[in-house]
Amino acid sequence: MTLLAPQISGALFLNYHGTLWFVPGLEPGHWDWRFATPLPIDHPLVEAANVIAGLLRGTHARLLRLIHRW
Repeated sequence: MTLLAPQISGALFLNYHGTLWFVPGLEPGHWDWRFATPLPIDHPLVEAANVIAGLLRGTHARLLRLIHRW
């Protein structure tokens, strides 16, 4: 699951293990994966990151239920 975040010039995404990562944007639709990094606990966005990660996890779970109903 990915959240595009132009306000912080990048995107936040959950990796396979549910860790929230930040990937910087290069230009619209292009990402600089060389500098993708998990958000450390001292990051300024950590409080928002916890909320965002929870929302992405919940959305992922709901989408899986929807997909598997078909």
